[in-house]
Amino acid sequence: MSAAHRPVPAADLNPLLSQLAPTDRTAMDPEDQRTEYIEFVEMFRRDEPAFAGTVTDELIQTGRHDHAVPIRRYRPDSAADSGHVLVYFHGGGWVLGNPATHDRFTRAIADRLRLHVISVDYRLAPEHPFPAAFNDCELVVAHAAEDATWLAVGGDSAGGNLAASVSAQRATNGNPVDAQILIYPGLNVPTEGGDTSLDGMGLDRSDIDYFWASYRGDREPDARLAPLLASDPIPAPPTLVTTAGCDPLRTDGIQYAQRLIAADVPTTYLPFPHLIHGWLDLADTVASAGHAREILIDAIGILRDSTAPGELVTGQQ
Repeated sequence: MSAAHRPVPAADLNPLLSQLAPTDRTAMDPEDQRTEYIEFVEMFRRDEPAFAGTVTDELIQTGRHDHAVPIRRYRPDSAADSGHVLVYFHGGGWVLGNPATHDRFTRAIADRLRLHVISVDYRLAPEHPFPAAFNDCELVVAHAAEDATWLAVGGDSAGGNLAASVSAQRATNGNPVDAQILIYPGLNVPTEGGDTSLDGMGLDRSDIDYFWASYRGDREPDARLAPLLASDPIPAPPTLVTTAGCDPLRTDGIQYAQRLIAADVPTTYLPFPHLIHGWLDLADTVASAGHAREILIDAIGILRDSTAPGELVTGQQ
C-alpha cells in the first residue's frame, strides 16, 4: 500500500500508536501474553460504571466429560424483554482475552439497551486449538436458545469469527439465530506473505499469522474456521458488520457484507474509517473510540428492534 493510500488514524490515537512496538509472539509464553494484554486493557479503563442489574459469573454444564463453560451474565433490571438475549464472544486472536477484558462493552450494551447479555469465556489456543472455542460457543448459544424469544450472537475480531461460524452452523442445522453482530472480524484464511503495510496500527501481520496458526492447529481450513470459505449463499441471519479503516482485517468484513447483500440478507455495514483494530479496548478514554462505541451500541439496538418478534424486519413484510 502506497503512502498516498495509507489510511489516516484519528488524531487522538497517535500518542498510543507512537509507543507501540512489534511483539514476537512466537517467543512469548501464551500466559505472559494474556497478562500483558490484561495490563494493556487496564491502562485505558475508567472506574467500573454503574449498572442497573446483576452481573454474575456462572458455569454452563455441557454434558461432555464434565466440561463446563464459564460465562459472565449481565441481566438488567426491568429489561425491555427478558427473552431477548445476546451471546457475546470476546476478541483476542483466540489466544487472549476473557469476559473481564471486554466487560466495559458488554456491560454498556446490557445497560443502554436493557438487553440480557451472556459473555463466553471459551477455551483458548494454543492449549486448546480448533474446535474447542467453536464448540464452547456453540454450546452456550444452544443453552441460551432454550429460553430466548430473540437470540443474537456477536463478537469482535476472533469473536466475530466465532459468531459468524456459530450462526452459520445453526442456520445449516435448521436453528438459526435472529441476528448477528460482527465487529472488525477475521473471517478468511491469511494469505502467505501477506500485506504488512498496516503494521504498527495495533495488529501486525505477524500477530495475524501467530493467532491463526495457534487456533487452526493441524486442521485443514473450512468454513467453521474461516467463514468466508463458505459457498454462496452464506447461511446468515440479519447482520451488522463494522470495520476499522486502519485494520488489516477490514477487507474480511467488507467481503462478508458484500456477499450477504448479494444474497439479499438484511445487512448493515458500519465503517469507522479512522479507527484501528481493537479500538473497543480504548473506548473509555480515547474520544474517537468512545464515540464509535456509542454509535455501535445504537446500531445494535436498531438491529434488535428490527428483528425482534412482532417487529418489521428489513426487506420483509
